[in-house]
Amino acid sequence: MPQSIARIGTEGALTLSLDEAINPYVKLGAAYWRSVCGRRRFPARADLTLRGMAAILPFAVILSVVDRGADFEYRYVGEAQRQAFKTSFKGLRVSQIEAAVPQLGSLLRNAYEHARALGTPFIIRGRVDHEPADSKLLYHESAFLPLGVSDAEVDHLLIVGVQIPEPFWDIPMDKLTTLADQSGAGVPSAASATAR
Repeated sequence: MPQSIARIGTEGALTLSLDEAINPYVKLGAAYWRSVCGRRRFPARADLTLRGMAAILPFAVILSVVDRGADFEYRYVGEAQRQAFKTSFKGLRVSQIEAAVPQLGSLLRNAYEHARALGTPFIIRGRVDHEPADSKLLYHESAFLPLGVSDAEVDHLLIVGVQIPEPFWDIPMDKLTTLADQSGAGVPSAASATAR
């Protein structure tokens, strides 16, 4: 793994390849992105479909790249993401978040810019920095998936991420299923990733 990727994560966070995803929803997001990629470097935003993304929509965020990375605008924010951040960023730009919550805005901009500049997908897994210590959502795993009309430039980003009370990479599958059932989403099977 390149050192530049390792530096974008927060303290204690791991930055990994898509093959190292552990959470079922993040795995589904990575599998879907790869399926619409075909032989291209990355898929276009127009290649994404609601049907194909149905299982991951609550965990998804789609951002448009503004002026080649000068800013990023939230175009879609899934329900699980709205709950995790206790707000919907839809229609907002990262510059607005930086103005209101500089530390969070900087963290988001660094990850988004890294995904845009490299045009390479990656996963960040670790502790959530924007939550208070007594929060129930303390850990995350997020896939950063570039999108673009041509292989030369990223014009959108698809993020698929989850936040949960414990580091899920230590939770046995039966307990992970219980957590997913409590959220009402259920844990997708590996077969459902290919059925879409």
